[in-house]
Amino acid sequence: MKVVMKDEENKMQSAAPEQQAQPEQTQPESEPAADAAQPGTENEPKAETTAPETPDKKKRPLWLKLLAVFAAALAVLVLLAVLYINGKLDLIHYDDGTVDSVGTVDAEEDQDLDTTGLTQATNDEMEMPEGSPFADEDVLNILLVSTDERTDAVNDWDAFTHLNELDGTKATTEFSSDARADSLILCSLNIKDDTIKLVSIERGTGVPILLDGYEGQYDWITHTFRYGGVRLTMDTVEDCFNVQVDHYVRFNFNSFVQIVDAVGGIDLNLTEDEAKALNWEVPSNSMLIAKKVEPGWNHFDGYTALQYARLRAIDDDWHRVARQRTVIQAVLDRIKSASVTELNDLLDTALPVVQTNFTKTEIAALMVQLPSFLGVTADQMTMPVQGTYGVRNGMDDRPMMDPDWAANIAVLQNFLYTDMTAEEAIAAGTATPETADGEETAVPETVEVQSKKNDAVHTYLKDNTTPIYWDYPLEDADFGNADYRVFLAGETRGQPQNTAMRKALFQYLHEQQGVNVQLVETGVGETQVLEQYLRTGDENWLNHYLKLQGSCADAEAEYWRWLYQYNRQQGGTIHVAGLGTERNTVVSMYGLLALADTEIEPAESIADFVQALRDEDMTTALQLFKTAMEEQPDAMADYFGDAYAQVQQLYANLQVNTTYKGRLDRDDLAMMDNMNFVLRQYPDDKFFGQLSNGHVTQSAWKDGNYIANYSRFGMLLNGEGSPVQGEVCSMLTIYTQRGSSGLLGDDAENDYYDLNALAEAAGKEFIATGADLFLALDNEDTPYTEQNGLIKPEVQAEEKPLMDYYQKLIVLFDTEN
Repeated sequence: MKVVMKDEENKMQSAAPEQQAQPEQTQPESEPAADAAQPGTENEPKAETTAPETPDKKKRPLWLKLLAVFAAALAVLVLLAVLYINGKLDLIHYDDGTVDSVGTVDAEEDQDLDTTGLTQATNDEMEMPEGSPFADEDVLNILLVSTDERTDAVNDWDAFTHLNELDGTKATTEFSSDARADSLILCSLNIKDDTIKLVSIERGTGVPILLDGYEGQYDWITHTFRYGGVRLTMDTVEDCFNVQVDHYVRFNFNSFVQIVDAVGGIDLNLTEDEAKALNWEVPSNSMLIAKKVEPGWNHFDGYTALQYARLRAIDDDWHRVARQRTVIQAVLDRIKSASVTELNDLLDTALPVVQTNFTKTEIAALMVQLPSFLGVTADQMTMPVQGTYGVRNGMDDRPMMDPDWAANIAVLQNFLYTDMTAEEAIAAGTATPETADGEETAVPETVEVQSKKNDAVHTYLKDNTTPIYWDYPLEDADFGNADYRVFLAGETRGQPQNTAMRKALFQYLHEQQGVNVQLVETGVGETQVLEQYLRTGDENWLNHYLKLQGSCADAEAEYWRWLYQYNRQQGGTIHVAGLGTERNTVVSMYGLLALADTEIEPAESIADFVQALRDEDMTTALQLFKTAMEEQPDAMADYFGDAYAQVQQLYANLQVNTTYKGRLDRDDLAMMDNMNFVLRQYPDDKFFGQLSNGHVTQSAWKDGNYIANYSRFGMLLNGEGSPVQGEVCSMLTIYTQRGSSGLLGDDAENDYYDLNALAEAAGKEFIATGADLFLALDNEDTPYTEQNGLIKPEVQAEEKPLMDYYQKLIVLFDTEN
């Protein structure tokens, strides 16, 4: 403001020189008059009489002028950003979710719930949970509500003739107050850890109708939308699942088609049954006119993706909701590599076709956070958890699921508010199942624990159970002398002890057992990114890999930076090999870039693919890669040379089908196929892998019984026909707490071991040493059988003893307890 006023004063001086005469006469003779001279022309003869400036009115320094220009430019940019964001937000349908009147559900609707094998509730009222919704300031829960409005563009036999009507305007997606909710997905964003979790809520889940006049009445959770709009649905999710639902986003069939088309379509991996069903049910699709879909990877437009997301005729609704989440992840995968222009076009298309109660201010704040979530792979699950519900009849005698709310609340809160995976959350939340009348299920009585009185066992524990301080090297005595080739240790992700254990195990196994290859659960392409980091130390490669790790990224970064330095000390002899299929195709394409020789000139037939790869246009590279592998295998083999075998394995992984919650890396058969490839790649090496306990331990609980699961990776690896049969060392890792008495805490319950029996047998003075435990179960003198109670009798009663499946037991203690 001062600069403007000074300029105005100078103008006044030039306009009225005679008024300045008096000040000019009072200037001291020492003032340099030339400094005060004003520019003029022949028509301005009196310009030279202008009074000289006093020292505080000299010309402004150049830096001050530049600062003023910068401030003005910044203000313009801020204004333009505000106008841009405001313009985008004006496109959205805003609605607080309330309705003026109560809707109705036809008595004949949704009478087809499959209740096979479910226990019929005998009590009149559903047992609802106590407590208020749990909230976390770092977690934002958004209820995604799909409603069933549609137009001829998505509902006709010749729908493709109407697809051009879906032009991304509000008119294409008018939201009806008479619509039905077709599906509900809780999208949970952890702002602190940059993780996304998707929870489908089964539409047939029975809930109370939280409206006056409906006391004691129950119906499907999706029907609450008809009774009281999305506000009632949000309130119902909050009250029944005891988690805060902050906002909702509503879309319909027309929205779905346009959003998928706006990202350029999505890539989906079809089973043979899915492909057959889509070819039968969607003969009119715009893409399918020219080409049918095939088992394996296909590129889908919005209309075909909608049919895929609605498909359930070949299986059930549980698979359908998993397909819906797969579509959401596929859309996220497309967005993460979009250019600025493409993102702008996406906003122009997507924003007008959704409805929400987010305010403009909230959306603007969320848009600032969204870049952190690009490239994240969402963890997924479905509520209620299988095995935690029976069946009861609700409104109009309609069958519906009758959940064990306490168990499902525990699972959901573990999943949303901790770093537990879906599997870990389910295991923790359902550890003590309850019957319908609320009493604990009877637990089989254990056999008498003779080891508690057995001095010999106590002596053995003190002599053979090693307290492990992971900062110090392991010794051969800790590990035994068995001749193993593959060492697999279970993981407890996100815990600092886990990283320390991982370092210590690898260092010992490398130096004493000759292990040179680190196994991971990521795909071949994704693993090449890690291999490139180990070779070069370039943090850019590590950062690509960390996009796969979610909330565990910090722990992963610590381990791989350590292994890089350790590998340098060892002369670069250590390698990393992937067992999983490709979770993040963009990262996989960077793996291809690592395999490629930039000095080789490719054949003209694959030049576009190579150029896209070198330009790091990974979305384009992915599409061209698939085409090149199908149509130009010889040219690809020439270009990649010795690395072509890995390229072929990467391509094979992209074709792998799995229905395991969309997590391609958890497909055990694919992991075994990849392990066979790794064994051919490193024929003389030994291996160490830290995988999830389920893969390592070769076993599982099913229907309350312990079984050997022959389809799991550990069992396949150590089973008949495996190149390393009998040479696999499986280490079960358990994370627990120390009780105040020095014994293990209440959370020591485990499917296989009674850890409190271990604690009492070892003696509290031993458990209280402050170290973790390492126990060799494969020692020929180990007393761990059903006689001493460490292995649960219902487990030991199976055909094979537990030691046939686990060779080592590692107990990691929570250091804060």
